[in-house]
Amino acid sequence: MTKSQMKEQWAQFRKMLEATRRIVDQFPEDKLDFRPTPLVRSVAELVTHNYHFLSEAVNSVLAGRHVPTVEPRISNKAMLMKWVDLQVAAADEGIHRITDAQLVSRIRILGEDLAGWQLLDMVYQEHLHHRGQLTLYLRMQGIVPVSVYNHGAQNG
Repeated sequence: MTKSQMKEQWAQFRKMLEATRRIVDQFPEDKLDFRPTPLVRSVAELVTHNYHFLSEAVNSVLAGRHVPTVEPRISNKAMLMKWVDLQVAAADEGIHRITDAQLVSRIRILGEDLAGWQLLDMVYQEHLHHRGQLTLYLRMQGIVPVSVYNHGAQNG
């Protein structure tokens, strides 16, 4: 994948990130700790995990090696939404600095050697997986998720 191709994919992914943000914003403050079973992540934990991996992956591609960071614990909705926005802004800035060479450079992460572009593709897949979980969590609370396909639509 070239930087030009990656930038096109990133533009599409930004729309997905915004759609996910709208889903996260639907959760009431008192439901951020909701988890369907004790062995899965809560709403707040899913959100921080999802957006944390976004920024960690971009920083790792820029560094040419895995740059592990610690996921924060955030239980306040306003702080969570602000943190999400900061992660996306940081990833935006990083994506525009990534070079063609960094996209093909190999990075050892999660027991695998991945090209930078493959790590960024993993972020895309991981994000969609966790957005699906968040959508289900909303439905379990009796909340109809906003549409992720029609920007501005309210029914999903």
